[in-house]
Amino acid sequence: MQIRPLEDIGLTPKEADVYLALVSMKSASISDIMLRANVSRKSIYEILHKLLDRGLVSYTINDGKKRFNAAHPDSLLDILKKKEENLREVLPEILAKYREEEEKTNVEVFLGIEGIRTVSEKILAVGKPMYAVSGNAEMHTHLKFYTPEFIRKRVQLNIKRCVVYNEGVRKLGLKIPLTEMRYVPEEYSSPIQFTVYGDNVNLLIYSDIPVAIHIQNSDIAKSFMNHFKLMWAIGKK
Repeated sequence: MQIRPLEDIGLTPKEADVYLALVSMKSASISDIMLRANVSRKSIYEILHKLLDRGLVSYTINDGKKRFNAAHPDSLLDILKKKEENLREVLPEILAKYREEEEKTNVEVFLGIEGIRTVSEKILAVGKPMYAVSGNAEMHTHLKFYTPEFIRKRVQLNIKRCVVYNEGVRKLGLKIPLTEMRYVPEEYSSPIQFTVYGDNVNLLIYSDIPVAIHIQNSDIAKSFMNHFKLMWAIGKK
């Protein structure tokens, strides 16, 4: 008989052998069990003690001699139910810990033009709508070879984009698919561009060596999104 299912509910191989031996014998002495289950005298007492604790074995005493009996196999299901109950008791704590770990902030920093390209690719991987405050059109100049490729992929994925530029960009006459643009006075311009998508934020800092920062955290993303909404409300079409 297969003992693996019994091992799956927590019995050791020897405990499973002893229980199954008792099932086949109904009632047996320690010597009978040792012989049928091929268990040493050194081990049998400890095994029987554990099976007694689990409610899988009982015993009677007649004429001063113990005889052991296997509990009904339904008791195996009771063990499984008990394991499930124990798991349900600790599950809320485990879930809370999981969510705590899940909400931890993940931050990555990249340097150079390739870094900007790397964080931009994350937008395509996530596939959520983009909300950006760009200030100027630096990306179009720094990544003039990559930007058309990025736009093409974004359009293929039907990723929509809302972006706030400063008024100085309006004269460039940018026409970008799946993009709605608004413009704010140049006094609101910043060297830092941010893009929010899902629970992610990309920060792009254009300097002699461009810096690209990717942040994954829902609370931080909401904070940047609130800033975007404010700039969007100020902006003009």
